[in-house]
Amino acid sequence: MEDQVIPRYLPIDTYDAETPVLFINTHKELSDLAACAMHRFVVVRDLADTFSSLSLQGISGCDLTRVTNAVHLLMREGCAILNVIQMRAMQREKAYSTPA
Repeated sequence: MEDQVIPRYLPIDTYDAETPVLFINTHKELSDLAACAMHRFVVVRDLADTFSSLSLQGISGCDLTRVTNAVHLLMREGCAILNVIQMRAMQREKAYSTPA
């Protein structure tokens, strides 16, 4: 994986189109990529906090499906961004460990 060249734009597979329409710019600063992923995870965490304090007795199956779909999509995007961060970090580590 470390020897692999990362394409500039990496598709995010969200399973909602035959060909990808959302892409990650893998050349962005790592801090920007991390902030983007973090935003998605914070939204999911906050949503989970809200649901943990609510009574779900009256929630319909349709509403629960909508919420779980949103959580799933945000988590997929966040994990895809983290994968790019991990690949880039591994490339940097390899560059630092390679004798000159």
